[in-house]
Amino acid sequence: MTQSPATDDVHAKLVAYLRNAMPEVRDLSVTQLRRLPEGWSRECYSFTLAFERNAAREMHDLILRRDPTGSIIYTDRAVESMVLKAVQAAGMRVPTIWFLDAEGGPLDTPFMIMERMPGTSSPAVLYADDYAEQRAAIGREFIRQLATLHTMDWSVMDLPFTDAPSVDSAAERAVARWEKILQEQQLQSHPFLAQSLRWLRNNLPVAPRVSLLHGDYRTGNFLFEEDRITAVVDWELAELGDPLEDLGWVFKELWMLGDKICGFFDREEFIRLYEDYSGIRVDPNALRFWEMYAEFRHGIMAVTGARTIVDKKSDEINFSISHLYLAPLENQQAKVMGI
Repeated sequence: MTQSPATDDVHAKLVAYLRNAMPEVRDLSVTQLRRLPEGWSRECYSFTLAFERNAAREMHDLILRRDPTGSIIYTDRAVESMVLKAVQAAGMRVPTIWFLDAEGGPLDTPFMIMERMPGTSSPAVLYADDYAEQRAAIGREFIRQLATLHTMDWSVMDLPFTDAPSVDSAAERAVARWEKILQEQQLQSHPFLAQSLRWLRNNLPVAPRVSLLHGDYRTGNFLFEEDRITAVVDWELAELGDPLEDLGWVFKELWMLGDKICGFFDREEFIRLYEDYSGIRVDPNALRFWEMYAEFRHGIMAVTGARTIVDKKSDEINFSISHLYLAPLENQQAKVMGI
């Protein structure tokens, strides 16, 4: 199968980088390199790495995550790598990092190379009619994994965050972060987002605790096989904050299937399981705030995607249509506000 010129270029640079990074091995080759369709904020490639070491032939299935020139979110590969290593050390199933280059010289932009974990993220498999029993088990594990993350003692973990919020400041800091991104990325004023921002500022909750957050916890960001989750992936938005922030993102209508949160359980059952697994009480008013915040944050990602195209940082079709998401996202914000 013939690769595109862009993939050929990545292949050549990837081989050169790996040969330099692994001088102890011989006969190194990269095969089956292909761009994965997933991902709006990172370029992802899968490939097989083969080499000879200590007279033995090794083959490893790996993933390359490379920063594109334009994105809907701008994050730091070094931060993501540290979080992955920390949560893996704490017992979570995540990919093992092989290499990190935060400067990006060898492949033009910052990148990580990591283990390719077993399993699939396919909605067609997860939501198949004959998969109901396995899906329920995966759903319980999905909630349990989030509860485990939120109750870790992050203070003893090797994390890249130097300025943790308090229970009183977590919501205010989260809103301020995305307000700043909106100001930097918008091409024009967005009156409805301004209205949403006022609502958020007037309804700031106190966090039940400060937790390590995934930042993009949902279906599509975990791998599974049979009735178990094999890995939680895409940690680029990880931060410290209110655990209900993650829950608000999980509860977005976009991820729902019928009346089921992420296609797993109804709202009441999902909350009950989360409270049972985590010991964290879910205050309804606080959850409403974080659901509103999730739609607001997603709207700013749509604004950033439009800016990426206008600034000619990418010609990806995803970014060309990102502005079309803004109206339905604003409609969701209106529903949460009751207007």
